[in-house]
Amino acid sequence: MTSDTMSYVEALAAWLPGCRWFSAKNQRDIKALLRSVNCIDLPRRTDDGRMIQLACIQVEAGMQKTTFLAPVQVGCDQHSMLTCVDATTDVFFNEWLLDLVQSDETLQTAAGTFVGHSLHRQVGQALFTEILSTSPLSEDTSNTSTLITTKGDNGKTHHYVSKFIRTYNEGIAPEIEVGLHMAQGGWSGTPPLVGWLEYIPTGKEQGGAVATVHKAITPSIDAWEYSSQTLLKGVKADDALLDMACRIGRLTATMHEALASNTLSNTFFPKVPSEKQQWDTTCSMTDHARRVWGLLSTAYIPSLFQQRVNDILAHQQPVLDAFEGMSSCQQTAAYIRVHGDYHLGQLLIDQSDETLHVIDFEGEPRRTLEERRKKTSIFKDLAGMIRSFEYLFHQPESSKTQVKATDLTRAFLVSYIDKAHGQSFYPDTKAEAESLLNAFILDKAIYELAYETQHRPDWLDAPLTAIEMFLRTGSWLAL
Repeated sequence: MTSDTMSYVEALAAWLPGCRWFSAKNQRDIKALLRSVNCIDLPRRTDDGRMIQLACIQVEAGMQKTTFLAPVQVGCDQHSMLTCVDATTDVFFNEWLLDLVQSDETLQTAAGTFVGHSLHRQVGQALFTEILSTSPLSEDTSNTSTLITTKGDNGKTHHYVSKFIRTYNEGIAPEIEVGLHMAQGGWSGTPPLVGWLEYIPTGKEQGGAVATVHKAITPSIDAWEYSSQTLLKGVKADDALLDMACRIGRLTATMHEALASNTLSNTFFPKVPSEKQQWDTTCSMTDHARRVWGLLSTAYIPSLFQQRVNDILAHQQPVLDAFEGMSSCQQTAAYIRVHGDYHLGQLLIDQSDETLHVIDFEGEPRRTLEERRKKTSIFKDLAGMIRSFEYLFHQPESSKTQVKATDLTRAFLVSYIDKAHGQSFYPDTKAEAESLLNAFILDKAIYELAYETQHRPDWLDAPLTAIEMFLRTGSWLAL
């Protein structure tokens, strides 16, 4: 390894711990985890002359190997030391991205091939001729989204959202697969997919998505931000929050109907799980819980939460028993493709007409690509939204309202069940529905426990409180 390469690796190792999407940030020696770093020079430079590179970073922590992708501006500080600055929202990087996507072009590099895929004609979107501005969106997520304002070849202004996928996986991305399915079915509850960028590493036959481009909803606000602002109104917020929960329930039911609507494609065809598939779901949950317990036993935990984590680690068996109990009754509800990472932040409110739109069908970022593409119970999405209501009421502002998270949950579920009851994906009996809902809420809380440990340790109180409640009562909800 040359001295220049060493300097670059050192610059990356110094920069990565400050990146929200870098899940290994809490490890003590980042440089020691970097197994390989391939840098692809992009044919663009910033106004100040900095080169833009796409860094493909392979990290090995324990038995797990992860490849991260990072567009970076490379330069030198006042001491002539190499520095890295994120370039995801840079105008020049986004020009390169949109150029490749809308032209369906292929770019060969020493480290691999980039392939653009465009749906401009299918969605009736004009080609862009100039980027007018870029601004970051969702800075606190595992991927990075950018609002891009362009001038089209028709002279009009158009808005797109590009999402750069930070963790690289070979295979078709769920967001692209679902985006194509929704476009085919004509469901208007999600912004249209305009195109995506695929990366095929050198020596590989199969690639994976590194970015997606959707039509933007402008002006808009996500439901988490809207609900957080509404909380500030105190008791005056009650009706607005309950109305929002009802609307989300109805939207969620229509989303599941759309996901289950294609009876010609095996990828989306609803299917009642066999006993083996039910057991596979149970095993997936128990294996997931054991992996999280292993993570908690070695990860950094703030001292404020350490004893509570220790108490949960000492009571693992009731959690495993709850998952195994889910498979004891025969399920009648079909498995379908679901959103997979459903929460208030995944809903946009169009501020021009108050309509709701679902975004980001990528699934939970810590799950494998295979897990995120699997058909499963709709209660995975219902559990995600219910946990999001609980997170909302963990904010100090929630003390000013009379409604609580349980009230929003009730309103959400009543609206959902009213529209979804009788569909192939909803259970025939209340007992089956309650068993599935409680199991998926528990699984989601355990997922949150790992996510917060790796990304936001100060937020650990929310999942800890949920799991502690389960250990005290044995369940959360009765329908």
